[in-house]
Amino acid sequence: ILTTLVKGICKPVTCKIRILPSVEDTVNLVKRIEKTGIAAIAVHGRKSLVLSLFCLLERKKEERPQHPVHCDVIKAISEAVSIPVIANGGSHDFIKEYMDIETFQKATAASSVMIARAAMWNPSIFRKEGLFPLKEVMQDYIKYAVRYDNHYTNTKYCLCQMLREQLETTQGKKLHAAQSAQEICEAFEMADFYEETTAIFEAKKTSSETETQDEDDQMEDPDVIKMAVRFDKREYPPQITPKMYLLEWCRKEKHPQPVYETVSQ
Repeated sequence: ILTTLVKGICKPVTCKIRILPSVEDTVNLVKRIEKTGIAAIAVHGRKSLVLSLFCLLERKKEERPQHPVHCDVIKAISEAVSIPVIANGGSHDFIKEYMDIETFQKATAASSVMIARAAMWNPSIFRKEGLFPLKEVMQDYIKYAVRYDNHYTNTKYCLCQMLREQLETTQGKKLHAAQSAQEICEAFEMADFYEETTAIFEAKKTSSETETQDEDDQMEDPDVIKMAVRFDKREYPPQITPKMYLLEWCRKEKHPQPVYETVSQ
């Protein structure tokens, strides 16, 4: 697959793996992957779920974030191949602030570091001057989520990841029970912000609809009849839609095929 991708596209191809039960097997695997021509490889320093070749009943469990990251294995890989190695898996053990990123990189001899959980817990991990207070980070995130209409379930998930051990607090329980963006804002004492922001959105929407209606009125063709048509799917046979009825009618009456234009609301 990797060889085909490398040959078939003009963009650099990379891949990511977890380590195998032994250092030797992991290094051999990465060397095989390197020969496919990929540009770089990311290595998560925990073991993947494998079945023993000698006994299918011997099942090795996949290591989870609470297990120590194997920096020594990533380092062995970095020293064995010529392509860039991207170290991953240091959030739980190493990376608590910006300076720890370099510490993890040196411990693995990798060319760079990939960060997931530590960045999700507090995105200001990338700030050289130090972390912003978590409350400030969460409030800023909520503002972006509301302004850009992020679905509340995704917003809620990210905030829960940030709170972590604080989920059992009063605020954490309110967040866990939230069923809308408004309730999330209320849990963080940002109800006024939500109301102000949604009011601005509604005003813009109303203004846009009015302008669109005015433009339609000015461009109205006297030969065109406009009317509101309610589409209730239950009133049509299976697989039949109003568009299909119109298409059949046009064919029967020898009219040009209808053309549709999607208008954003």
